[in-house]
Amino acid sequence: MRYFISDLHFGHYWNGCGIINFERTQFKTIEEHDGYIEAVISSLCRKLKSGDEVWNLGDFGVLETEYLDTVKWIKETGAKAYFVYGNHDAQANLSYFEKYFDQVFLYPVYLSQKLVVSHYPVAVWYDSVNVHGHLHSAKLQDLNHVCASIHVTNYQPITDRNLDNIFSRLPKFTRRFLYEPWAKDHQFIQPKEDVIMDPNGNIDLSASRLLQKLNTDRRIQEKDSYQPYHGEGNFND
Repeated sequence: MRYFISDLHFGHYWNGCGIINFERTQFKTIEEHDGYIEAVISSLCRKLKSGDEVWNLGDFGVLETEYLDTVKWIKETGAKAYFVYGNHDAQANLSYFEKYFDQVFLYPVYLSQKLVVSHYPVAVWYDSVNVHGHLHSAKLQDLNHVCASIHVTNYQPITDRNLDNIFSRLPKFTRRFLYEPWAKDHQFIQPKEDVIMDPNGNIDLSASRLLQKLNTDRRIQEKDSYQPYHGEGNFND
């Protein structure tokens, strides 16, 4: 099982202002906020099994030992802990993250052809999903983007089960030649007999698709009309 969380923002409070002022206003102090996030991770650890994965999608917060110990809790269960950098995570602290997490990524990561994780939302095809953070008290109005910011998820991780439900509701994506989302943007560098170009040198998509269908129908017909020789009769007859 994979679990996705983001935007923990441990200790993000300076000069009387921080995460609890503009978003997580139910907490009276940053200490109360941090203790609650620690309790959330402790509860998650009780569900984890060896081989599970926990993906933290950035904006970890202040790198104090007490906060980084939450990553140790995850790894003590036998689960893997991965980190994707957020905009509040300084690259100067990379060595600290690498010390605690199994693997650290500075950029979006494709977990499969149809699932990408990141801190900022990234564009995906209409049969794919991007699990991301960063938006805090907002989420995008489509099925393809799932915000894992812990405040948005009511302080619960996104799981593979949640994603399975979303994937089941997405439209099918075709990679068939001339039916891809980028089909109209083809610019061929050499002549192709199975496409038709307009006078301006751009692909005539409708005509090319029709030609593709006619060619496919012809090949099917030729295959059906082929009668193999089974040894009867005489070639000299």
